[in-house]
Amino acid sequence: MDAKVERFEWLGLVCILVLALGLRLIQLNSGLWFDEIVTLVDYVRLPTADLLTTYSSLNNHILFSLLAKVSVTCFGESPWALRLPAVLFGVGSVAATWWLGRQVVSRGESLLAALFLTCSSHHIWFSQNARGYTGLLLAALVATTLFVKGMRGASRRIWIVYAGVLALAMYMHLSAAFLFATHALIFAVIYSRQRSSRQRNPGSGAEPRSGPWLGFGLGGVLTLICYGPLIPQMVVAFGNASAVDPEGEVTEWKNPIWTAVETLQSFGQGDPLILMGVAVGGVLALVGAISLCRRHPLFALIPLIHVPLTLGVLIVGSFRIWPRYFFVDAGFAILYLVHGTFVVSRTATTLRRRGERRDLHGHWAGVAATLVIVFGSLFLLPRTYQLPKQDFVGARDFIESVRGPDDSVASVGLASISYSTYYAPDWEIVEDLNQLDQLRSRGGSTWLVYSFPKHTTAKYPEVVDSAESDFELVETFWGTLGDGQVLVFRSR
Repeated sequence: MDAKVERFEWLGLVCILVLALGLRLIQLNSGLWFDEIVTLVDYVRLPTADLLTTYSSLNNHILFSLLAKVSVTCFGESPWALRLPAVLFGVGSVAATWWLGRQVVSRGESLLAALFLTCSSHHIWFSQNARGYTGLLLAALVATTLFVKGMRGASRRIWIVYAGVLALAMYMHLSAAFLFATHALIFAVIYSRQRSSRQRNPGSGAEPRSGPWLGFGLGGVLTLICYGPLIPQMVVAFGNASAVDPEGEVTEWKNPIWTAVETLQSFGQGDPLILMGVAVGGVLALVGAISLCRRHPLFALIPLIHVPLTLGVLIVGSFRIWPRYFFVDAGFAILYLVHGTFVVSRTATTLRRRGERRDLHGHWAGVAATLVIVFGSLFLLPRTYQLPKQDFVGARDFIESVRGPDDSVASVGLASISYSTYYAPDWEIVEDLNQLDQLRSRGGSTWLVYSFPKHTTAKYPEVVDSAESDFELVETFWGTLGDGQVLVFRSR
């Protein structure tokens, strides 16, 4: 829409961004979880030249790792410094949601969408996660805004900027390819129709736009420049990620049904009232999507294509279908929901009222209804702050406070990486039952720690069986990460 931004909008946006920053600084220094530890140890601590030329796994979000290294260098190595780029990207994505919203919905709706994202527990969680997902979200929202403006006939300069954003998004996280493929698919359909129309009726219809070719082409070239030295490593990393490991495969991680259930549980661990609220929100988002498909199909179709495209590629490629791969659609979903709330509110007001002021009443009814939804979402925040993502620190401190002088402590599975490289380098690592038995033969009690129970059970079944039969479960340290609880066992 690109209407002039009024003073009340700037004031409202500034207040929202200040609130967004404040909510994301709370408990920012809590303990790191597995992926953050791997990011720090394997990449951020590398010399810059090595960081930019290392792609040993999909865990290296290169642009984020580089920015995290800058932050850690400036402020010292700590959880909050490692996460600071994610916080800033998170706040930026709130502003980008407002900017995108101004292209497709009313001013009030765009501000309320930014407020909703500000108070979203999921967005806060990712904004405090030392990974590139909030950076990817920011780039996706900015790129989509540029795409919408460019397809409406903006100058070629828009497409040059779009190309730069495309390359930065890809350098942040390669799953950005799904979003830009969606943009390209929509453009291809429009271009094909315009060209076909001109062929049938020469001299009539719109001239097919050439700007998008510049945006996609230049963006692709810049991406290849960034990743050129890494392509051989990337082939190996993607092959490892899609390979089937019979001894450690958690098959449900590749099941879209598990992904949907895990996403729903993340809202409230199965609380019926919360799930009812999620269902209502889903209906409102559907109403908003239908309305926007009629008014702004270019925008509205993007997530409707992006989600199944991403899901299809992950299934065909036999990759794990993590819910976080769809976090990039958060801004779109909230714009759907807020707009749907306004549509329902206006419809309800129209049915009840007559006269010239019914549109005004409908608008304020939409504002009130959206604020109620935002207020309701605040009830999800306490758990985000009360628990760390994974409580490796709590488990370590508990064991160290109660272990005897002759006791042995060992970890198994993915938890052993977190402890051996970061939190407890002196602890033992066991990878099979023989190693565990040798440890127990030393005398004193033996402590065994693991996390990600599903993965550990699949990868080390004999060790887990021994823990459950020959040890006692002393304590479970919960976190906000699904299946990320840390279990502490002591030999009987």
